[in-house]
Amino acid sequence: MTSHPASTLQHVAIGRPITKKGVSVFPVYRPGAAAHPLGLCRPNGGFIVREKATPTVPILEVENLNDEPVVLFAGETLEGGRQQRVLNQSVIIAGRTITDIPVSCVEQGRWHGAHQFRGVGAMAPPEVRRSANRGDQMEVWNSVSRVLGDHHLESPTMALDEFFQRRGETVDQAVVDEVASWGPLPEQNGIVVMNRGRVVSADVFGDTELLASMWGTLVASAFSAAGEGRVSSTTNRADKALSFLRRFARDVRGPAGRSDFGLGEWRQVMSDRLTGQALALDGCLVHASAFPTSV
Repeated sequence: MTSHPASTLQHVAIGRPITKKGVSVFPVYRPGAAAHPLGLCRPNGGFIVREKATPTVPILEVENLNDEPVVLFAGETLEGGRQQRVLNQSVIIAGRTITDIPVSCVEQGRWHGAHQFRGVGAMAPPEVRRSANRGDQMEVWNSVSRVLGDHHLESPTMALDEFFQRRGETVDQAVVDEVASWGPLPEQNGIVVMNRGRVVSADVFGDTELLASMWGTLVASAFSAAGEGRVSSTTNRADKALSFLRRFARDVRGPAGRSDFGLGEWRQVMSDRLTGQALALDGCLVHASAFPTSV
């Protein structure tokens, strides 16, 4: 990857976390960095997600009827179609184009329904996001099964949507709303999530406005595996969070190829310690996400 995206990850700072129910959300900053709006929009009107003409599980088709490019982020779910999917990697869809996107199934027992999707839904829990990043369908199904089992949920089609539909039972929404109300902070461009002493996930954006657009759904995802009781600041430590980002920055260095899906340059990291990816546009980081390889 070009030096600028890796540099964005290398030269970040970690702020004081918000800690609730064992989960700490650490703000990520890039001190002294000037704002560089990327001119990317989030999906709204004029953005269509649908099955291919001949439907296939790992690929969907999106049509951007807007003049501006639209960005979708790895781990976002896509609701409807023949089955619910999760996006494997972040993608940028140019204006006035039709583009394929890479997905994994998160609803193992259904293959029927509408050709068109209702749209982009919630961010998947970190465990499912990590599996989708790796592009291993069986691993994704196993992750969905664990999420449902951990929350004592049953779904006839093994749908991750069961978790979202019963969010009142699976996530303390009051905690999510409280944490979401405190951010993102000025100049914040990412988060690192820790749960009871372990890094769970990291997301860094090249544009603070992109983080702002994803803030609520990222916070909800962070608390999808929250426990009970208090955790001291010595358990979820900032130095661990920063060390994780530093390691990711080292691993993501190297050549990045043009993305096979949409605009930009994309690089994947799959090592014995980290699973992650970074999407750049004209050498500028758009979105990077990373997870510990082992659960």
